[in-house]
Amino acid sequence: MSRPAEILADFHTRRKLDVPIYLHPAVPHDAVRGAYFQDYEKQFPSFARPAWGYTIENGTQAIRLILSGIFEHHPNLKIIVGHFGETLPFLVWRIDQALSRPGQKSLSFRDIFCRNFWVTTSGFFSNPALLCSVMEMGVDRILFAVDWPFVSESKPAVDWMRGVPLCDDDKVKILSGNAKRLLKM
Repeated sequence: MSRPAEILADFHTRRKLDVPIYLHPAVPHDAVRGAYFQDYEKQFPSFARPAWGYTIENGTQAIRLILSGIFEHHPNLKIIVGHFGETLPFLVWRIDQALSRPGQKSLSFRDIFCRNFWVTTSGFFSNPALLCSVMEMGVDRILFAVDWPFVSESKPAVDWMRGVPLCDDDKVKILSGNAKRLLKM
């Protein structure tokens, strides 16, 4: 694990270079695993990992970044979250609405998420998930990815992308244009 000083130095370097940070999921904290997954891990080991654990762990960390105020201090910070943003595009309206209730700090979760985050298609080749993400964030925030080595071949992703219900210009953005722009390639 990196020391806080190393993380801070890396963050400042990335900020100066204007490159994104990729927020990748990990196995949930032991206390979370014990509370939510322990009863099912023997029969369903993927439940605590890609089936749901990674989603709640990584999605929670993305929300915590927004709530931390870091984007107020660094409005150009760019974050990439895989697996269609770990369902956050699907939940963005509800999170934004709940966080705008009386008694909360003033914050537009939707604005920050849709301005500072990009999501990938990695391991999540679903038309409804794609269309939801496009409708919530815009097609310019979607990056094609396959999730290798967890999805062992790229053919399902490529076959899926051929048939998605978007125009060719939007497919080109997702397949390469958005990444080229974001990563300055």
